[in-house]
Amino acid sequence: MSFLSKKVVSFSDDVIGLDIGATSVKAIHLEDGVIKNYGFRDIPNSVIVNGKIINEKKLSEIVNIVINEAKPNKMKTKKVICSISESKSFLRLISVPTMNQDELSEAVKWEIEANIPLSVDQVYYDWKVIDDIFPKDDGRVHILVLAAAKKVVKQVLNIVDNAGLETIGIESESTALVRALSDDKNKKTVLIIELGRNKTTFVFAIKNVPCFTSSIPVSEQMIVSQIAKKFNVSNEKARKLEEKNGINSFFEDEYLFSSIEPALKNLVSEIEKTIDFYLEGLRYSEAVDEIIVCGKMSKEKNVITYLSKKLKREIKVGNILAGLNSDKKVLPIIKREVAIQYATAIGLTLDCNE
Repeated sequence: MSFLSKKVVSFSDDVIGLDIGATSVKAIHLEDGVIKNYGFRDIPNSVIVNGKIINEKKLSEIVNIVINEAKPNKMKTKKVICSISESKSFLRLISVPTMNQDELSEAVKWEIEANIPLSVDQVYYDWKVIDDIFPKDDGRVHILVLAAAKKVVKQVLNIVDNAGLETIGIESESTALVRALSDDKNKKTVLIIELGRNKTTFVFAIKNVPCFTSSIPVSEQMIVSQIAKKFNVSNEKARKLEEKNGINSFFEDEYLFSSIEPALKNLVSEIEKTIDFYLEGLRYSEAVDEIIVCGKMSKEKNVITYLSKKLKREIKVGNILAGLNSDKKVLPIIKREVAIQYATAIGLTLDCNE
């Protein structure tokens, strides 16, 4: 499912997965299921403010740098598949009485009108019948709906075009994450938690189909802010301290740990609330069978151990190899703990091989 999909003859997997986030740009190029090139650049705070792109020109320049200064060498292909962040897209699972294709199409339009503050002609949208994850004898049709404002999509297209690249597809961040981190044989309900720099994203998937997403502001940035407050230093100095020693080091000293514990407790509380809402409110599943974490903070082993202990659940760090189609199952040019930060970009490239 995607907002935009161009038919390109024989591009195989010669395409770049481009993840333009709120704080960084990441790109991945796969070949035969193995990462061949990867690129990363932070986005200055003045370019994207409160999730809104302020300086398109500068962001295009950053994208161009990511592609041309990728490791171990520049990416030669110009074709890219981009992501739209969870906060900028609309993903909803709807259920309607059994009806024909034309009636289903109209039902989807009504659902979009009822749930987002934009008219249907102001959004790009796609939908897919997914009855294979629900009982077929309930007399209803279950549909996954994906939508994003045309204004947002067009802005992404302009940024990519001005970077000298060609967009052949755009899809949601949540869809890419599920594809990258889920096992094809998985028949369970999985919660993917992306521990990002300025937000934490939750994606619930049933049999590898994303069915509910949400996000909260609890993040690495909040932890940095609390470190700054505790030690009466600037956020910049607090971030340097956190990046130099890692969050893991804060668990080794009671006084240091007290600076980050409030944020961690908040994160645990929000995870519990989100799971309760999914199970008791939406009732798409009877249980959450597995929790997978990804994002920059997923490499902090003490954070994962803390979350697992407080939630009384096993938490796994995402295995980015699970979504790759290579028999080699290797990442020769990038460390596993770094590769997990590219989960969205990798998931975008895997769409080419489906």
